[in-house]
Amino acid sequence: MDEKLLRLESLLLNEQPCLVTSDALAEMTSLGVSDEMGFALLLASAFGLHPDQNYIDRQLVYDYLLPSLRALDTSEFETNAYYRDISLYETTFHNVALTTMQYEPYQAFPCGDLYVENGKLRAPLGFFRTSFRYPAITKEGREWMTVTPNEIRTMQSAIDAAHGHVLAYGLGLGYFAYMVAVKNDVESVTIVDFDEAVITLFKKNIWTQFPVYASRKITVVQQDAFLHAEQSNFLRYGRPYDLVFTDLWHDVGDGIPLYGCMRELQQRFASPHQQFHYWIEPSMKLYL
Repeated sequence: MDEKLLRLESLLLNEQPCLVTSDALAEMTSLGVSDEMGFALLLASAFGLHPDQNYIDRQLVYDYLLPSLRALDTSEFETNAYYRDISLYETTFHNVALTTMQYEPYQAFPCGDLYVENGKLRAPLGFFRTSFRYPAITKEGREWMTVTPNEIRTMQSAIDAAHGHVLAYGLGLGYFAYMVAVKNDVESVTIVDFDEAVITLFKKNIWTQFPVYASRKITVVQQDAFLHAEQSNFLRYGRPYDLVFTDLWHDVGDGIPLYGCMRELQQRFASPHQQFHYWIEPSMKLYL
């Protein structure tokens, strides 16, 4: 059943994320069901499921899909410090562009790590009732890096744990860098990224908006992450970084082999008491 849920959600997200429309959902909710229930039933119908006739379909919809769905409030994310404080203006460097993208009303998107509850897989899906814009970097016109509600939720544990001297592999739009640099208990943030265009966009358009006290904590190193890990042994001036965070992948599919490589380096070089966090690690572990 877990695999069926993942296949259904993959079809939805990759092929028809805007399958559910406001009109169709309004018709369902007029019958007295919640947004989540209406959303789940519309998806079931669109994908040929018959929960009223077939026990397996009913189990998939009611025991797996429905508990994974959430109608989200845009204010939860619009009040996020990065969204509130950083203004992004469209600009390009070589074939890379800094821009914004948009979720349409009732468009489905991932909104958290996979987890198991009472023996059943949960693959969190969210949707907003109104449109929602989010920062993005595109490469050759295709979405490449983002700061979406999913990134915000799945990075929070690493942000909460950050303290002292922090090392991060992967820059993106500087979300993690900003959120940890503004913390009083963080002394320094070293960001390692190989991509010159990403670093340039960050330095010219994002880093300059950080508060001075936070900006001064940050050092950006242009280098391959794995080479840096081997050469530095996760040390800063001979002393271990307090927390190491790795975010070098787009999703579970391309993340698992990279995660495995960095975990091997962690086992070889990590010092006692160092904390290591990996973006979407709980989801990747469920696939291993």
